[in-house]
Amino acid sequence: MTLTFPASPPDSTLARPAHPADVAELKVLTVDDDAVFRRSMAFALEGYRFQGRDITLLQAGSAAQARALLVAHPDIALLLLDVVMEDDDDGLMLVRHVREVMGRRDIRIVLLTGQPGMAPMRDVMRNLDVNEYWHKTELGSDRLEAILNANLRSHQFIREALQTRRQLEQLLAAVDGASHVPDLTGLSQALLVDVARLLGLPGEGLVVMWPAHTTAALVIGATGRFAELQGRPLDALNDPEQVQRIEQALTHQTATVVPPDHALDLLMPLHPSSALSAGQGREVDLATAFALWMPRRQPPAPNATEMVQLLVANVGAQMHRLELIAKLDRLAYQDPLTELPNRNGLLRMMHAAGERLSTMVLQFEDVDQFSNLNLMLGFETTNRLLQALAQRLRDEAGPEVLLARVDNDTFALLGPPDKLDTPLHRHRSEGITVSDGHFSAVLHLTGARVDLALFSGSPEEILSTARYLLNDAKRRGGGQEVAYLPGMEAAARDNYRLGQALHEALRAGEIRIALQPQVWLHDGSLKGFEALARWTDRRGQEVSPVTFIALAEASGHITALFTQVLHQSCHAWRVLEALGLGHLRIAVNLSALQLATPTLAQDITDQCAEDGVPPDAIELEVTESAVMLDPDGAAAQLTRLRQLGFEVALDDFGTGFSSLARLRSFGLDWLKIDRAFLGEIGQRPDHETLPDMIVTLSRQLGLKSLAEGVETDAQRLWLVRSGCMAAQGLLFGAPMAVSELPAWLREHGHLPVQPATPD
Repeated sequence: MTLTFPASPPDSTLARPAHPADVAELKVLTVDDDAVFRRSMAFALEGYRFQGRDITLLQAGSAAQARALLVAHPDIALLLLDVVMEDDDDGLMLVRHVREVMGRRDIRIVLLTGQPGMAPMRDVMRNLDVNEYWHKTELGSDRLEAILNANLRSHQFIREALQTRRQLEQLLAAVDGASHVPDLTGLSQALLVDVARLLGLPGEGLVVMWPAHTTAALVIGATGRFAELQGRPLDALNDPEQVQRIEQALTHQTATVVPPDHALDLLMPLHPSSALSAGQGREVDLATAFALWMPRRQPPAPNATEMVQLLVANVGAQMHRLELIAKLDRLAYQDPLTELPNRNGLLRMMHAAGERLSTMVLQFEDVDQFSNLNLMLGFETTNRLLQALAQRLRDEAGPEVLLARVDNDTFALLGPPDKLDTPLHRHRSEGITVSDGHFSAVLHLTGARVDLALFSGSPEEILSTARYLLNDAKRRGGGQEVAYLPGMEAAARDNYRLGQALHEALRAGEIRIALQPQVWLHDGSLKGFEALARWTDRRGQEVSPVTFIALAEASGHITALFTQVLHQSCHAWRVLEALGLGHLRIAVNLSALQLATPTLAQDITDQCAEDGVPPDAIELEVTESAVMLDPDGAAAQLTRLRQLGFEVALDDFGTGFSSLARLRSFGLDWLKIDRAFLGEIGQRPDHETLPDMIVTLSRQLGLKSLAEGVETDAQRLWLVRSGCMAAQGLLFGAPMAVSELPAWLREHGHLPVQPATPD
């Protein structure tokens, strides 16, 4: 599927010459087998523009579709990729296909399926060239735009670097070829051909020589429509104005005013400045001078003029050729902004360190909230701040520590442990103040640390591990540091295998729900049930919901899990309705990832309608921490759900960090008191304050309160006295399968009394 987001009407101001980077189409490919997620991505990217340019969004529902689109669109810039789709490892295999089979190093690849544990560090990540690795739960609109901005900017830089590299390679080939040409005429003709190729121009122009001790310039190389001038005097050009300009280039005199018709001509001297005359005419005692002239009617491509200048300055000069090789080296191994080694430069030095590497520590440092700083200050200011940060880190680390810039706002430090610990620990707690001379900022750093004495692997594996740890640290919040611990690989492999098993369980419909009763505290009557997801794996072992729900969120399977839970909850409600209990509600939990789905409310409504269940039969629960990931977006979603007839409960209230102002805006019906606050009710009066405050707060806000985890009669009595309206917990009933529901209802007297039949 292809979605093009149209631009605003073109500006009617004076047009400038088109630049290839301006007209190239920006294409982003999303690959995910979840149609809902694809729709949400399309919705989120609608209206997005990068540097004033449109993007074309391509979408694939499988790896096979993605491969076809990659072939049909060789100019795709960014790939947003789900790891596990219809077959295991589809996403990872697609990464290998892009990098190894297609040889595409310019495409930026962002994995959206979660947690690093979904792929084994040692077995998978070391062979993958992935640029970023994000949880889908983290993809708010601001984060998504920041990811696109950073990766499209990196793609643009890479494409420009590759273009420069290709031009440099052409340049090297031209210089090398020129060294084998035996005569001036052949060398001149080859130079014209090579310059035309570099500039993308028709092969026409002149190379003119003004030999020493003569009074007239001679055409020694001519191509295209000027080919007939080969070997003739320059005057034969039959354009006195142009002849004068070429002669001025030969003598290096100050040029006269250039007529408009010649504004784009390429006119370059081909001789060293020491051989030039400062007089008004050609001095016969000087060395032979050469000049190149080529007509053109449009500006050159980026770096093209510089490439030509390098070519004409290096023809026949082996020393200059070696200088060009050094420039290529800097392009490949040096960061142009900070002049530090880049990732390739760091890898080269790590390989060169040999056994000494095991005595060192690798530290990654990433600037917190850097994308927001970019948006507020602009790239020019933040680039200068990055330069200042690089200088501070270099000065403080000292000569024994290698500093490199491995990504946009990520620096790497490699050196002895004692040279890294003290300054970085201080910066972690206090921040580091940098200034570009006009603007000062306190930057806070998130870090990842790999003690190489504990790690056995190649430099490439070390960098992949550091990136993995850095992503984990960023997920935990700003100013964090995560260190490598031996055995992390085994845990990652276990999570990976469990993730595969969860994928299969969802496909096979093995996830089941258990219903826990919720009761009204004033009379003990049933309020409804909460649907709790349960998974027994194929070995017959129960998998903790804490584990597999977190894994589902990280791997992008949470939507499929919710769909199955909701479908089974609708079936359970129909069982209740058939028993005369259609007034009861079933509570179903929503995840943070689902709150970020624009079509969430309509999707839930459609599924309930398909299952024949009214919205007021379903209560939707969302945790406090989930709504605070994107408070404004969550408020809009919850308000819409209530408008459609669903009741909404804020789960685990008191464990998160929402403010009262936010709480009012969320559009809620219930506050659920977390079980953590009930443990010592009836035992320690000082521990009853917080739940009492929550009950009072809910009443003042016009919300109903429900306590979960109630296990003792003392807790129940306290909750009744406090004014709490409802509760759930083992005191009232353990979670049960849907099939056990009728028997439990009969046993506890919750079924309506059937009217007596007349005799």
